[in-house]
Amino acid sequence: MKVNGKDVEFKEGTTILDILESYKLNKNTVVVEINFDILEEELYSYIADEEDIVEIISFVGGG
Repeated sequence: MKVNGKDVEFKEGTTILDILESYKLNKNTVVVEINFDILEEELYSYIADEEDIVEIISFVGGG
């Protein structure tokens, strides 16, 4: 699968929450897009497919 434009491998059955944990990201501070569709937080238990394109967007404060 691709995560933020890079080819990565995860074991079969990996959920979006697993991916966020592997990158040490807080689910409350990111937006996840799967195949160009925004995934609602209640669906982060979605099991990612090897063909999926995953984009993880983090919120950054500043001014």
